Parts: sequence; C-alpha cells; structure tokens
Amino acid sequence: MAQASRDRVGVDLRGIGDAVRAAARARHSTVAGFARDALVEALGRPSTLPDCITAEFGRAEIVKISLRMRRHEAEALILSAGGLGLSYGEYVARLVTKTTLPKLAAERAADRAALMASSDNLAALSVDLAAFNRLLHRAKTVEAEKYRRRIETVDIEIRRHLDRVSALIASA
Repeated sequence: MAQASRDRVGVDLRGIGDAVRAAARARHSTVAGFARDALVEALGRPSTLPDCITAEFGRAEIVKISLRMRRHEAEALILSAGGLGLSYGEYVARLVTKTTLPKLAAERAADRAALMASSDNLAALSVDLAAFNRLLHRAKTVEAEKYRRRIETVDIEIRRHLDRVSALIASA
C-alpha cells in the first residue's frame, strides 16, 4: 500500500455549495469530511477510513475542535497565545493540562539578545586572554597591565553568563 499523504484538492462547486454545506451539517460533519466520505464511497470503499489510515495521517492523537466564546474572550485567547508564540490549540492544550506556559515571546527574544551579548562578551574576553598570554610569554609586564584588570573580572563575567544561559534553558 502506498504511503498516505495529506493531499489537498480545491473544488469548484458551481452553485451547489449551499446544498453541500447543508448536507455536511445534516451529517454533523465538516464540508471537507463530507467530501472525503463521498470520495471514499466513490472509490468503492467503506465510508469511514480504517484506524490504520487515520494513524498514517497523524490524526490518531490530534483532533480539531471548535470553541464558542464571547468576543472579548476570543480576543484574549488570540493575544495570549500570540504573545507566547503559541498556536491557539497549543495554548489551550497547555492550559487544560496545566502545563507550564513559556515566557512571553518578547521576553524570550530579550533573553536571547542578552545571551548573544554575553556570548560576544565572552568571545572578546577570550581574545584578551590570548593576547595576555602572548604578552606574558614575552615578559612585557607594562603592556600586560591593561589586560590584567580585565582578566581579574573573568570569574564574575563567566558566572553571569552561565546564570543567563541556565535561566534561558530552564524556561525553554
């Protein structure tokens, strides 16, 4: 049997759209589901797809639902999900399962920017350390003094960087 895929087809209903939508509603189905059932029947197969085909489509675990809510609630859902960088379904699923929500997308972007700046700072520090080591090998202590002050703070900068990285990783 060939691998199932999620093929899509656009159909010009040529004026029967209202009748198709009414028939789908009468069967408590979507238009897409109604059309799919009609195509399966036209192929001479049972009108409901076997579980093995459904699983191949990835539908065994994920279902589509519709929610009715007041406009302000829908707007809050849209804003909240969008602010976190989540789809509506993922947002609602996390609320229902009481799964921790991620930080706001803007906060995560700020964390990434801080991490990048911290990494750039550590990279510059690495260059300074290499230059300092070269000077030490040549025993030019007067020139090495400007690097010595920077190197004295390396512990603090590395710890600050690791704290940022840890916080970002923990929130992911």
